Amino acid sequence: PTGPTYRWETPTPSSTQLSTAVKFFTRHQPQHIWSAAKFKNITFGTAPEVAFLGRSNVGKSSLLNALMDKPLAFTSSKPGRTKLLNAFSVAGGRGVLLDMPGYGHNSRAEWGVQVMKYLQRRRELRRVFLLVDAEHGFKPFDRLMVRTFAEHGTSFQIVLAKVDKLRPEMLVGRLVQARAVLQGDDWEGQGEGDDWRAARMSCGLGEVIGTAANPSKKKRRRAGINDLRWSVMVAMGLDENVDLKS
Repeated sequence: PTGPTYRWETPTPSSTQLSTAVKFFTRHQPQHIWSAAKFKNITFGTAPEVAFLGRSNVGKSSLLNALMDKPLAFTSSKPGRTKLLNAFSVAGGRGVLLDMPGYGHNSRAEWGVQVMKYLQRRRELRRVFLLVDAEHGFKPFDRLMVRTFAEHGTSFQIVLAKVDKLRPEMLVGRLVQARAVLQGDDWEGQGEGDDWRAARMSCGLGEVIGTAANPSKKKRRRAGINDLRWSVMVAMGLDENVDLKS
């Protein structure tokens, strides 16, 4: 691992690429474009989408606000406040970020049903970014989501949230743990074999990004944000020849 990021399958983005990622997210004003409680009520479009998913109160909305550099996503200290699927347009409509209801504390079974419908049926979905609380590590539901992605062939990437709460040596441990979970070496359950490991590795990107998006922590507020911006662009297929002026 290097700093808050661990890459073993992807190249490190150059300073020029990171600068392009910043412009991609900040040159045009992001916009909230729709909210829906059920998959059938989602507004369909053609722009590539990426979804952000994680346990309740893991900091999805705060991270999205940091990515967009604008407080559009509703944030709360109380778990389970995101009750709808919320979509935000970035880069003048070139891409869409989706803030999904959290799982775990104060979540509802119906939200899980709608989230799974989106993950399995949404043609515009390019990648799911699974947020894991760096302070607490992988919980059973986090591991279950990794297994679910592998089972359904859903492309995903692990993102560690709130890394500013960890000492450097603890952060390294979390990054290594994330790789182990991704590769099936840290599964706390039964029936994990070579087929499951292969499925995980084919669906899960070999890149883990640690982020810190707490606006009150100015010194480390942007930890990993630009790296994640670049990963979003790559996931959307917009990392090459994107015209940011129009």
